[in-house]
Amino acid sequence: MKLKLNVLLAITDALRVKFKNMVADHTKFYSKSQGSFKGAKATYVAREGCLDDMSKRGFTRVVTTVDEKISYFIKESREFIDALFSQEKTNASGLAIADLVVDGKSWGVFTSLELLRLKSLIESAELGSIESMLSSIPVRSDAEIWNKTTNVEYDGREIWESPLLSGVSKTSTKEEYILADPNLSKVTGTYTPKTSLKTITQEVGDYTVQEFSGEWSHRERAGALKRRNDLLIAVTKALKESNECEVVKSDLTAERIFEYIFKG
Repeated sequence: MKLKLNVLLAITDALRVKFKNMVADHTKFYSKSQGSFKGAKATYVAREGCLDDMSKRGFTRVVTTVDEKISYFIKESREFIDALFSQEKTNASGLAIADLVVDGKSWGVFTSLELLRLKSLIESAELGSIESMLSSIPVRSDAEIWNKTTNVEYDGREIWESPLLSGVSKTSTKEEYILADPNLSKVTGTYTPKTSLKTITQEVGDYTVQEFSGEWSHRERAGALKRRNDLLIAVTKALKESNECEVVKSDLTAERIFEYIFKG
């Protein structure tokens, strides 16, 4: 029974962490446990009539060799490396293809590499987050009434306007006046009249106020976010279908790569 690409992908994902940890473990072992690669043997035979000195005898066994560690590394990495490059060769062979159906309409048949790149574009932050960009688009307030503007200043542009509000601008001034005094005729000495202030309102001009917006509506932004999600779901489905193809074995194997690096 020939191996399917979807099974190979599962194997690669499962072994990825193991390989990464193995590289880290070997790096740490080579740096921190260099004594494991060294050994020593000391003997001592006392001359006749002299005291024996046990401290001059000793034996430290070489725990491991670099070649042994490398052989283990190559052996344990074989499954992951072989699966990884067979996965890439299968994807590049053009055998892993599927029809991309978005919102009930076919966009055409694409290879798994195209689908993977599209999925990365709309999902990951590798090239910047499309979702974050869409979520940040400014929107008009739903609490106000907006209509497509007919203002000649914005001709040909997607500009919206609020209703035109108009009114009269007014101002007020204070004016002092003398209060009438019915007892004024009886006053014989110095007289100080009583005064008061009155407010006079005056119309000084006419005004209009109108707001304009180049923002989206909440519905437009929500629609863009939904379509981005719909496209992501469609790509995910297409990838599942494309991965049903048979695996093409790669000639880039763990032995070939690491035997050359470590041994030349």
